Amino acid sequence: MPHLKITQALVDRLPYQDEGTMWVHDLDLPGFNLAVGKASKTLYACGEHKRKFVRVKIGRCDVTKVNEARAVAQNVLLPELRRGVDPRARPLSDEDRASDHANILAGIREARPEDLTDGMANRILRGKAKSRADELTVGQVWEKYEEFHRASILEEHGPEKARRAETHIMQQRQYLGGGEKYGKDGPYASTLDWPKGWWDRPITSITPELCSTTWRNMSRTRGRRSAQMFFLSVHVLFKYAVAKKEVPVTASPVVIDVAGDGIGLPKGWQTLKAQNAVERISDLRAWWQQVDQMTVIPKSALKVALLTGMRPSEVIGLKWDQVDLDAGKVSFGMTKTTDYREVALSSWTVAQLERLARYAGKREYVFTGPTGGRLLSLPNVTRGKDRWTPKQPRKEWAATAAEINVNGDLAELQMGHALSGVKSHYIVNADLRATVQAVADAIMEKVKGAV
Repeated sequence: MPHLKITQALVDRLPYQDEGTMWVHDLDLPGFNLAVGKASKTLYACGEHKRKFVRVKIGRCDVTKVNEARAVAQNVLLPELRRGVDPRARPLSDEDRASDHANILAGIREARPEDLTDGMANRILRGKAKSRADELTVGQVWEKYEEFHRASILEEHGPEKARRAETHIMQQRQYLGGGEKYGKDGPYASTLDWPKGWWDRPITSITPELCSTTWRNMSRTRGRRSAQMFFLSVHVLFKYAVAKKEVPVTASPVVIDVAGDGIGLPKGWQTLKAQNAVERISDLRAWWQQVDQMTVIPKSALKVALLTGMRPSEVIGLKWDQVDLDAGKVSFGMTKTTDYREVALSSWTVAQLERLARYAGKREYVFTGPTGGRLLSLPNVTRGKDRWTPKQPRKEWAATAAEINVNGDLAELQMGHALSGVKSHYIVNADLRATVQAVADAIMEKVKGAV
């Protein structure tokens, strides 16, 4: 997906696409995008609203000039998205009508009530109708996830990967009971009370006990592989649901390990833990010693995750063109909770990456896999009965920051958590750099003697 300065000359020069849609991201204004399809070229403002990716259509390029669209995106639409306002849900005000871009805003805003026809009003009401939280079904939440996931893949990876992902999305939908056709046994988790499996079940009815029972029954009647595939779809569903405020789910109903030894659970699943269990690394020196026994790529990746607080997905997807070792920072475009942010690097992390560059060279990705592409995943760290997941270094960074009483907002900014009113300030400054250095120093003090 190209990143170019979107100008009128570029729009005129780009050919229409025979297959799919090509998305162009503006280099100077993050969130200002151009879509080139089979018969049209369209400008958009993109950002996050209530933890959901939102794409606001500004206008087609044969009607709207690029410089006008850029001004509307920069001065009106993107600031509204950062403030938590959906531009499409705002009424068309007298100020909008008097602005230099009244025609563009009139196509985005809702009309005032006196300007609405009955048909327009009914469409808006249907679009704004909210389901009661306790009546949301698994199928309804999955459809929300599908919409979000498709938009995210298209935005981040382009139409080709979006087409490839479509088959996998439909397979997961079928596992949950939303497929069009099934064999004589019906959906995977079908019962007499719920013939469509989990699809029509209220999402609040999916408890750990139900997961445990379903896992045992499905393993016995359909085989362990089918049970694994079903619960991988459940895992995806609840990972999305937990992150969305409009869905009444605060924790994933992890499969209960009845025997207490993990035997028989899907790969990567753990026994049920207490809701308030601390997910930090229980023995940091032991963790560091075990990591030091790994090969250089996963070892460096895990240490960078620990010393920066970055998400595992951010670490393995990191490219060298995002890293500025001289400035001591890493830059990200569209992320899980922000449209652009920078991550500060401590002196320890800079040294770690410099050693890695000398050892492996600078290819496209910082942490490469066996074939030269990106590292697909970070490994678990084990020692005897101890087992630490790739998510725990991030939790350990946050816990260490709290222990040494650093500024809470600065810690949240480093981790990329959404903070109201500061979305345009996710950049490395002196205070953030000092905070990250202090946390890294505290972590390295804990592993003293293991290095």
